Amino acid sequence: MRIASLVLVCGAVLIACSSNPSGNGNGCGGTGGIVITASDNHTFTPQMATASVGQTICFQNLGTLLHTITPDSLLPVDSFWVHNPGEQALPPNLPVVFTLGTGDYYYHCRYHGGTETGMWGKISIR
Repeated sequence: MRIASLVLVCGAVLIACSSNPSGNGNGCGGTGGIVITASDNHTFTPQMATASVGQTICFQNLGTLLHTITPDSLLPVDSFWVHNPGEQALPPNLPVVFTLGTGDYYYHCRYHGGTETGMWGKISIR
């Protein structure tokens, strides 16, 4: 009986984690947060995003190219930037979800951008 319950719980977790922004595939659907997409045309959409403190940020790569979320500065109060050595890989169809503290966070794709050039963006937490 315990094994059957564990299988049902694991199945529910997998289903809950497998929705896209439209709600039917892999991705950010159902996070209730801000969704930022990366695409093969080397853009983050939206480029400028605003969220509330505690609201989740979900990055989703909708293309086929590998991208990164590379912070342009490390803030000591920001546990995501500090505890994840400054950069997160963003492969296709694998969402990256986190929350940030109050402030402005600039980031770019290591492969297709730089500090406020090419593939870059800004998240403002208010």
